[in-house]
Amino acid sequence: MPAVAKAQCIADLKQLARRRIPEFAFDYIEEGCNANIAMQRNRQALDQVQLQPSYTSPYTDPQLAVNLFGKDYDLPFGIAPLGLTGLVWPQASVMHANTAKKANIPFVLSTVATISIETAAAHAGDNLWFQLYPPADREICLDLLARAKAVGCQNLVVTVDVPTPSRRIKALKSGLSVPPKITASSVWQSCKRPAWSLATVYQGLPQFANLTPYMDSKTMAMKDAAEFIRSTLRDVVDLAWLQWLREHWHGQLIVKGVLGTHDARAAMEAGADGIIVSNHGGRQLDAAPAPVSILADIVQAVDADVTVMVDSGVESGVDVARYLALGAQAVFAGRAFMYGAAAGGQAGSDRCATLLQLELQQLLSQLHCCSPTELPRHLLR
Repeated sequence: MPAVAKAQCIADLKQLARRRIPEFAFDYIEEGCNANIAMQRNRQALDQVQLQPSYTSPYTDPQLAVNLFGKDYDLPFGIAPLGLTGLVWPQASVMHANTAKKANIPFVLSTVATISIETAAAHAGDNLWFQLYPPADREICLDLLARAKAVGCQNLVVTVDVPTPSRRIKALKSGLSVPPKITASSVWQSCKRPAWSLATVYQGLPQFANLTPYMDSKTMAMKDAAEFIRSTLRDVVDLAWLQWLREHWHGQLIVKGVLGTHDARAAMEAGADGIIVSNHGGRQLDAAPAPVSILADIVQAVDADVTVMVDSGVESGVDVARYLALGAQAVFAGRAFMYGAAAGGQAGSDRCATLLQLELQQLLSQLHCCSPTELPRHLLR
């Protein structure tokens, strides 16, 4: 798609997405929770991080590769877990998995994505990580773990920051829900986006593909699937739950949603191999601190062999560099890749990875910084 090829930043992809998908789908990507203060705080905090060049130091072309949990990746960023991606664009998660394989970056599949673990593995290969929303039913949980292991997934990401559903005001007002409500407004919005409508009709309504094996019927209506999620899928994660999970998962265990040193140490003591510092992109707790404000403290609080990563608010390669300069070993972006798929399908998803890479490469070159691990030396404190 020529428009996607001309996109020069994530903001361009965002504008293309706005023009290509219905308003309710765009709001689903863009919105934070409550008054969107946490989301705004993420942006403001990232913008305050300054990096200082060292122009008289020897210059070498930057190398962006990073090793995470024994695997070499070409870039120090990955694709964050995204739920209900098929609502935004059909097969978006397949596109993200393909992008991850081509760019050699991690792709974290959400439990509530609209493709299955098995499908994701077929496209992403060993770049697949799996994000777990813990089921209250331990047998379902054990089966999900077994399925992840069976496809060769080594990295399990358990999200701890969703003890309760958030309040997303635009979604509440528009009626955006699971299942989606068919209203005069939603029909009109869909009619104005014929490419989205035709693609959705062709692919069918999105399903929670990872969960259908545990329902009474694989043809169960989404309304019933949504109730299944509310009543059965999600359990509240605490220290005891993490300890149980550690006993039953023999790959790398990564705890996502950490926002303080207490939880970081607790995760480490429970046996976590990695931590993702995150406020869920501002989508869960509007009073949450920005990861920028606590990332360095968390890096200092855990042992050196615990891999500390981060997400929330990433809109550019410059943002990736800012987080790396604060001590993160890898950075995940969610909305940016969703804008890419919405803007132009596979080409848009791939373009997002390319733009982040180009921006990160240029920034490191400008700083005279030879690798992501050297970025903390350029942090203006």
